[in-house]
Amino acid sequence: MRLYIFDMGGVLLKNFHTLPEMAGKMGISIDEMNADWELYARPLMEGYMSVWDYYDHLRTHFGYTPEGDFFKDTFHPTRNEVMIDIASRLKAKGNKVVIGSNTFAPHWPIIDKLGYRDAFTGFYASHEIHLIKPDKEFWQYIMEKEGETPENTTFIDDYVENIEGAKALGIECFNYTGDDKALLEFFSGRI
Repeated sequence: MRLYIFDMGGVLLKNFHTLPEMAGKMGISIDEMNADWELYARPLMEGYMSVWDYYDHLRTHFGYTPEGDFFKDTFHPTRNEVMIDIASRLKAKGNKVVIGSNTFAPHWPIIDKLGYRDAFTGFYASHEIHLIKPDKEFWQYIMEKEGETPENTTFIDDYVENIEGAKALGIECFNYTGDDKALLEFFSGRI
């Protein structure tokens, strides 16, 4: 039995980016939106800043008043069926298969409607555990809760900096780039 930690956006989910649509609705460039987002991403994903506080910032800084829940309304993910199948098969073999994701509250109800929960044994959302990747404490928290060591843990993510953070702890990693052939090769003999 082994612990597998799957990232959500870019791994289990496709079409998960909200900032381009948000920038378009606000009438600003994606570069301007990204630069502003970088200042607030960490406290939002750690759960120390509410999305409503961020929306107040958008009103003050950009003069844009979002209608409804802006992050929720611009989030249109789809399941990555290949990855969900791999997770299901790993779980069926008795492995611990968890989600470890940098995210925030408005996205979880939408993600839940995609019906992925049966493929996993645990869920670790950054806004709930108040830890984010690539900080080492993120993986240490999950491994402690799951009773596993780095040597018995595999992490799958699409961001290189997150992969590097996990590797520094001795965790086996797979950097998913959308290449399903490489993905299936990595999991060959495990599923």
